Amino acid sequence: MERRALAELRDTLGGEHPDTLACQANLSITLAAMGRTAQSDQIREATLASMAAVLGESHPNIVALQAWRRINRDLEPQPI
Repeated sequence: MERRALAELRDTLGGEHPDTLACQANLSITLAAMGRTAQSDQIREATLASMAAVLGESHPNIVALQAWRRINRDLEPQPI
């Protein structure tokens, strides 16, 4: 479900949108929990770099991902 949600967010909001990055961050944590550490690390590092560029180095989402904590974000579809 996270992969599908991430694809939809990328298509709708773009790859650098904070909601897209939050979903991507959570996917990296899911992959780590599944033991897919190489893939998880790759996604996590890319996400941290993108988040820093978009949100700044000290944003709470970056702090959460650095600590391997999920980002809590409720998404509500908006009419187009």
